Amino acid sequence: MQLVPLSQMAVHKNRLLVAALAAVGASLIAINPMTPSAELPNVQHQAVRLMSGEETWSDVITTSEGYLSELQTNAAIASTELSTASTGLSNEFTGEFTNALSGFETGIQNAIDGGWYGSDDGYVEGLFPGTIIGGPDSPFTSIGTLAEISNALQAGDSEQAFSYVDTYFLELLDHTLQPLLSPLLDETSHGVSTLSIPVELSQLQTNLLETFGTYTELKNLGDATLSPFLGAGFGLFQDIGNIETDLAGGDYTQALTDLQNLPSDVTGDFLNGFPSAAEPFTGLISFSPITADASILQDLLVVWPEQLAQALTESTTTAAAESVSTALPDLFGGLF
Repeated sequence: MQLVPLSQMAVHKNRLLVAALAAVGASLIAINPMTPSAELPNVQHQAVRLMSGEETWSDVITTSEGYLSELQTNAAIASTELSTASTGLSNEFTGEFTNALSGFETGIQNAIDGGWYGSDDGYVEGLFPGTIIGGPDSPFTSIGTLAEISNALQAGDSEQAFSYVDTYFLELLDHTLQPLLSPLLDETSHGVSTLSIPVELSQLQTNLLETFGTYTELKNLGDATLSPFLGAGFGLFQDIGNIETDLAGGDYTQALTDLQNLPSDVTGDFLNGFPSAAEPFTGLISFSPITADASILQDLLVVWPEQLAQALTESTTTAAAESVSTALPDLFGGLF
């Protein structure tokens, strides 16, 4: 048996590899002829053209690490903003209920052994003797409404006795029911409107619908979801076209290099985006500084939490507060 020299074996293998590549290229050209009439309209519209060379696995990993680091930092900031907004809203509602119970408790206490001072009725005493804090003579020591009623009846002034009863129960109603219902009903006092929790929740619902319930948000979500796959597809066909061009020009070394970098380059297009002269496609983790389009992961971890935090922290407008205050007058103030 005659041994084939090593140099001849290498030449023979190279010829087989070149022939195989040529056959693959010819079959691809036969299946997908690269003529203007066969190109897809959307491909023509995008005018796709790579602005950077093919990426090796090392390039893909380095670029992905940079995007992931930035994504992690921004996601942590967005999470903190959302947590702060949620905590602030929860504390606000909890504080309103706490103040309501505290005001109700104070009203009951004053109704028993204290009293109240109002610019319209002056001092209104509790049932039993106590001290009223507030007013021009503060602290004012009261004898109690029961004693006032008794003194009026002993003097034969039944009308004054009824006046004490009427004033006492109206003040009791105002200083107990008003703070107890304050979280649920709007209140206007001295031209300042305090919106109830239901109104604030309604405004928050409006903010959320205006932020997320729009066609623009839906379109951005669709773009961010499809962009990595479209970018990888464009990158794949671009690389195949480069290989065909290399084979047609007889540059087999570059064809082998392009074929070797094909998996890493397509993976890089999927993860880090596909650069295009017209409109770049964002990848799974990348962010396009040209179009300001966010990737799907940035939407989920950064953009949407920030938008939600902003919606939770937005308060009702002054115009809305004024319209509520004029539509709902101060009921108890009108009674007095």
